[in-house]
Amino acid sequence: MALTSTNMISGLGLFQKFSSIGDGFVRWIEKLDAQRVEPYRLRIAALHALSDEELEELKLRRENIELHVLNSLFYC
Repeated sequence: MALTSTNMISGLGLFQKFSSIGDGFVRWIEKLDAQRVEPYRLRIAALHALSDEELEELKLRRENIELHVLNSLFYC
């Protein structure tokens, strides 16, 4: 026969309140990040949808699309 027990940190529910606050904060940060990244994602998808001839008119190579779209985010 196995003896199992659970150890609950009750603390008058403070642990659960802090945990839910932390979870809400993480969801908020993830939502902000998704909103910030979405325009770049859409631009990259639009450029990948172009044909090779259209990319050549824009003087872009398919393997450099991400670099072209994201180059304003990096300082080198």
